[in-house]
Amino acid sequence: MQTTNKWLPLFITNFLGVFNNNFFKTLICLLAIKWVASDNASLIVSLASGLYVLSYIFFSPLAGRLAKTKHKKRIIVVSRMFEFSLFVIGSIGFYFENVYVVMATIFLLGLISTLFSPAKYGLIRDIGGNEGLSFGTGTLEMFTFFGALFGPLLATIISDHYNFYLMSFLFLILSIASFVSISRLKVVESEPLSKCDDTIIPFVFEYRTFLFALSMKGLNLIILGLASFWMIGSFLQMNLLVHCPKTLGMTNTQTGYVLTASAVGIGLGSYLAGIISRGKIELGLTPIGGLGMTITLLTLYLLQPTGIIFGFLIFLTAMFCGIYMVPLSASVQSSVEGRKQGDMIAYSNFVVFLLIFISAALFAVITKYFGTNAIFILLVCLILLMTLAMVKYVPTMFTRVRGLLKPGGND
Repeated sequence: MQTTNKWLPLFITNFLGVFNNNFFKTLICLLAIKWVASDNASLIVSLASGLYVLSYIFFSPLAGRLAKTKHKKRIIVVSRMFEFSLFVIGSIGFYFENVYVVMATIFLLGLISTLFSPAKYGLIRDIGGNEGLSFGTGTLEMFTFFGALFGPLLATIISDHYNFYLMSFLFLILSIASFVSISRLKVVESEPLSKCDDTIIPFVFEYRTFLFALSMKGLNLIILGLASFWMIGSFLQMNLLVHCPKTLGMTNTQTGYVLTASAVGIGLGSYLAGIISRGKIELGLTPIGGLGMTITLLTLYLLQPTGIIFGFLIFLTAMFCGIYMVPLSASVQSSVEGRKQGDMIAYSNFVVFLLIFISAALFAVITKYFGTNAIFILLVCLILLMTLAMVKYVPTMFTRVRGLLKPGGND
């Protein structure tokens, strides 16, 4: 059984960082639309989402090297310091209603997140050992999604009752709290490598790591499955920001309530996956999560519900999303030992955020020509394809899902 106290500084720092970044990004989506034109809603949402993840595509190799050659805690501490200065710049952009400054800030925040991501996940094994991977991953992802979706919730409320000084104060005080929290983390890390000759050239690094991952059967497909999860989450969040006000006629605050339902759902699903796994990496949970998402999203597409029913189906979709993801993330982290883990996480990040970037581009096109409801059926097809592929080609996944469906199957 994992004790929580030793994990708290990492969990809190992660939550505050994700919360602040998504709070900032969502405010851009809601307020910058008023600065330009409401007809450009999908374009602004796509641009902000795309700029935030662009760094993961080009700088993930550098992030992997840093996680191998530097102390991981120090990487996160320094990143928190740089984030504070970026929120100062971003606040200036909001004050002058300058879309270029706030868009540049969201890109740089994405860059900082890219550089410390492998260090953040790499600390999980250092804190809890191999037996702590499922608990640490599940709980970290729970806090990640609480941050990723409660941040937008607060942004929707503030955008309806805009107060520049309150907004800026929140940016800065949460950034300081994140720095203080990680500074209190006590962890014994493996020693960094004194020298690393791995390339940091984008795409060359990813190709070499892809070849390395081929030596572990099913690993590349697991990484693709994890990336598809994040692509699904990206599509859902962007779609809710447009679908709720434009199709369902909700206010920004009401849209925030739906985002809250998804936050609670995905957090609960991630936490449940960590608990059900009982210290193991339970890949059998992924197909169960995939089937659940397929059913709920298909219901959303066919019935086109409104109000409480719509929010409840979004909650269920998000819960199954968390169940689908945690085993995949834990499996990627356990695939290699020691400092080489940073490379694998960096490679995984590249695939993840490449698909998120693609989703940002596709979202603008699909919603323009087919409407926001078409996103739900697109996600059904994507989830079915990935789930079936992993069940067929990832070793033990099919046998584990059969075992879980039997009484006492996880014993």
